[in-house]
Amino acid sequence: MSFSVRFVGFEGRADFPQPRFVPGQTDDGTFRLYVDLDSIQQVRFNAFTFTAYVADAKPGGQKAAQFQITGNPTGSFRDAPVRVSFHIKDTGSNATGVILMPVYNATKTDLLQVEEQKEPAYVSISGNSPVLLRMGNVPDAPGISVTNLAVSEGCPKCWKRISSTVNEKNPQNIEPGSNATLPIDLLPNTIPALMQGALVIKPDIPHDTLTLMVTYHTVPGGADKKQSVPLRIRFGPGLLGLALALCGGIVLGLTARYLLTGKLGKDGEKAVHAILSAFVFALIAEFIGVMMTAYGNSKLVLFDLDIDPRQLFPAFILAMLVSGGSAVVSWMKGMLGNAT
Repeated sequence: MSFSVRFVGFEGRADFPQPRFVPGQTDDGTFRLYVDLDSIQQVRFNAFTFTAYVADAKPGGQKAAQFQITGNPTGSFRDAPVRVSFHIKDTGSNATGVILMPVYNATKTDLLQVEEQKEPAYVSISGNSPVLLRMGNVPDAPGISVTNLAVSEGCPKCWKRISSTVNEKNPQNIEPGSNATLPIDLLPNTIPALMQGALVIKPDIPHDTLTLMVTYHTVPGGADKKQSVPLRIRFGPGLLGLALALCGGIVLGLTARYLLTGKLGKDGEKAVHAILSAFVFALIAEFIGVMMTAYGNSKLVLFDLDIDPRQLFPAFILAMLVSGGSAVVSWMKGMLGNAT
């Protein structure tokens, strides 16, 4: 990092309030250097400018020398507060000092630390779903202000609306060494989203991947930067869709059981009792499957396939097998065995 200095003139002022002004002092205590953080501007060719004042360290001074300083970064580094040495030459004296001030590098990107998704975010097609994107800032760095979010969809027809409350008037600030969440509101387009995920049964495969372009800058005075963040999405049918899938699976399972065995239940079991048993046990199996896959580290495997019971087709198959009993399970195993 190198600096070029241009003398502007003398200004009649003696007050340099913090935090707007960052102070520094020469080693001999003769002069003080004040950097005006509000004056920082990004210019072309990766340079930045700011206004600085040199004043007598002794109390009572009523004027200060004003300078326009241009910083010219070299190499690649994060925007950060660093210790910068300075020299002040006066008649018959040459004083040196050190000031802690921010320096900038517009070419260094990806300052945000984004938490990696362990699994796709679950979005219900039945309404608006909020998703929180967790982002962080490293310690000993300037604060970061997120000012905009643009989204590119892998399946544009699957969405009615994707929005965020974060903008230039309502930025999301991330302090050094801390984390923050970027809120995103997702409203799927019901039928296209349902069709997009209908036959994708494995729980780790996304139905759509959103590319989030996050615009941000360091505070104060950093240049706007853009960072691309992928967000994997799986669509869910909602409670009503799951209920319809369960009912359809139960009806088909009972029908298949009757066709295979000539009865709905066990020997001597009444039809009403067999139907109620099928509904209850299918509901229990669906509940356990959802709890295992959504809130635990377990997997639900049917016929060597890792499935997601929160989806329509797997929920339908699970209900059909439970309500159909051993007769339907044996028939399906035989059919699959013959197919292979």
